[in-house]
Parts: sequence; structure tokens; C-alpha cells
Amino acid sequence: MMTFKSQCVVGFCMWIILSCGLTPACAVPVKAGCEVIGEEIEDFHAQGEAMAIRFPFLEANIWYRKLPVDNSTTFQLFHSKRHDLRNQGHRVIQKGRVLWLLPSLPSDSGTYTYVFSSDTFCLTGSFTMTIYEKGREDMDMMSHPVSVKPDNNLTIECPHINHFNRLESPRWFKGFHAGVPLKNGTHYEILSGDALTIRNVSAEDEGLYTCWLTVIFNNAKYNVSRTWKLQVLSPVTSIPESHTEPTTKSQDVTLTSSNLLPPYITTPVNGSVIESRLGSSLVIQCKAFVADRSPVITELTWLVDGQSVESSHLHGRVFQESRRVSDGHVEALLVFLEVYEEDTRAKLKCVAENLSGKQDVVIQIKLEDSMLAWLVVAPVASFFFMLVVCVFLHLLCRKQHKHNDYILARQNSTF
Repeated sequence: MMTFKSQCVVGFCMWIILSCGLTPACAVPVKAGCEVIGEEIEDFHAQGEAMAIRFPFLEANIWYRKLPVDNSTTFQLFHSKRHDLRNQGHRVIQKGRVLWLLPSLPSDSGTYTYVFSSDTFCLTGSFTMTIYEKGREDMDMMSHPVSVKPDNNLTIECPHINHFNRLESPRWFKGFHAGVPLKNGTHYEILSGDALTIRNVSAEDEGLYTCWLTVIFNNAKYNVSRTWKLQVLSPVTSIPESHTEPTTKSQDVTLTSSNLLPPYITTPVNGSVIESRLGSSLVIQCKAFVADRSPVITELTWLVDGQSVESSHLHGRVFQESRRVSDGHVEALLVFLEVYEEDTRAKLKCVAENLSGKQDVVIQIKLEDSMLAWLVVAPVASFFFMLVVCVFLHLLCRKQHKHNDYILARQNSTF
């Protein structure tokens, strides 16, 4: 936004440009006067359970920027279908920067927008959630994928339950609805309640594993569940080229490197340059196509100068979100809480790998050139300058013309 001020110099007025809003702090995405953080990771749950909606991107920004959280700050939440969340009785409760659904209903699905602000800052972002009706859950979306080779031991933990006030340790089941209870034994071992170990995994162990627990909020009890989807990998077999003809001897289909598609990264394109503004937040998506049968066994990883994000010099300001699997694709997000000039010199690589192959793409961050903004400002400033000059010359000519007429009249007058 340009600011102009009128100032009189040597008898005439001209316009002076005082500021042009080109500083990095003003260059980040802004919505309704608030800096846009971005969209949180989408979440999926079943109806009838207690749910706590949190905002990890916002919390990471508060921690990284060392923003004050006290009586001077406010946190507002809005729903795409219900603009006022406070009129939902005791079922929907906002406590600090967490929204509790007690219990959750399909009508709670939608996009939640938040505004976290004070006198010195304002941040906004959004979170999308889907609550499935009972009996119509999409387990591919709700479950956490995990894969393991046969004859290995696998340990899984009941995820994202630390913020609940629990009355008991989770109970583990094989399956989801009406699952088979699992108990300590030679094959299964429940460690401190939160973790389940499956020993000597075999093909029969493939499927869903659900942990159920009872939580308490305001002296009321609610149920919470989390589900893992286990896929057991078949051993990699080597097939000579002379014996690759199809056979009809067996109808069994095994997942080997011979029938598993290698990953193909669709986003971003290798060699891409991602433009961002200095000081702004940035989320870079890496998405790989791996067909319907292999998403859960494809690894997708971001590297910074050949190192994992956690081991790189960007750690603390940059992190990788957990991968997501959907519709034959695997997706991983690289999140920058704040872009620095040094990020332009980092080699960012996304690597996708499974049993059948590997692909990687390299991208680079580039800071948006402030000269582009001046290219917009300069014509506007030039127009106003020429307009002022034209007005000044017009007024000067009129004044000179009137002065000449007055002198001629006096010469023809009789005293």
C-alpha cells in the first residue's frame, strides 16, 4: 500500500511518496489483516468418540516466534457451517486453543478457521476434518499405515492420546467393529498398555489393529479409538528374464518387485524453483503416484543437503509432516515456519522409494524479487508526478495570462 503526502515547496505543491509497503514483514500472505499460516493436516475420525481439535502448525509458530500467550491474546474459532461454536451446549467446548467435541458427530465435519491475535500480531489458519457415520467409516483414511517383512517383530503404539485424561490403559483389538480382543501371550505382547508388539509377523497378521480407551472430561466418560492398518510384505523374489511369461498355474497374487510399480513423483517437478517471501511461512508438497497396491510400503522423505530434516541446520525452523496415503498416492509436506535467505542455498530433495524402485527430485527456494513490486509502483508514481506537473503548468499559464491582461488594461485607461 502506497502512502502519499502533500507538501508545498517554493510556492507550489507536489506529491511525495513516503512509503510503499515493500518490507518483508508486510510481504507475507495476509487475510483480513492477519498473517496466514496455512492449512493444518486434515484429520478423519468416527462419530460418537471424544475428539480434541488442535492446531500443530499454530503451536509450532507460537513456539518458534516466542509469541506471548497471556491475557493480552485472544483465540477465536469459526466453523464453515456453524459460524458460532459457542451455542452448541456442553457438547462443543473450547478450552484455550483446543476445541473439544464430546462426542463428535458427522455434522462437525468441515473446515475450522482460527484467529490468534494480540495488539502486536495476528495469525490465522484453517483445519479440515471429516467425521464418518457409524458403520460407514473409510478405514483407508482413518487408519495409520504400517508395513513389515515376515518373521520380524513389530511394535505399534496407540497414537495421539497423550492429551487425554485417561481412566485406563488402551485395550487392543484385531479389527475395528467387534474386533477380537488381544491378550499377552507368545504372539502378542502389550507393553505398558500403550504399545502392542506382534512377534514373528506372518501373512495372517495383516489387517486392522485398534486401541480403545476410556477418557474423562468434566467428570463425564467418553470413548476414543485409534487404528493401524498393517500390511505384511512378501519376500522379494528374483525372476529371470527368460521366465517372465505370465502363468495360470496359481491365482495367488504376491506383492513382489516384479509386479510392484516404482514410485513416480508428480509434484514437484525436478529442478523446480519455489518462490517465497523473506520471513513468510512456506509449505512444499511432495506427492508420488504408486498405484493402488503399494502406497503403504512406499517411503517418502525430504532431505536437506543430503541429511534428514531433523539432522540438518534447518532443524527447529523446518520440519517434515508425517506422510499421508490416499488414492494410490503418498504425500509428504516440508514446512518452513519462516523463510530465511540461507534457505535459498539449501539443496532440498524429495526421495520416494519402494521395493521396485526409487526416484528423487531436487528443488530450490528463491526469494521473490522486490523489484517486481517496484515495477508496479513506478508507473503509478510516474502517473501522479506527471499529473501534478500538468496541473502546476496549467495553473502557472493561467496566472501569467491574467497578469498580461491586467497590464494591457492599465495602458489603455485614462486618469
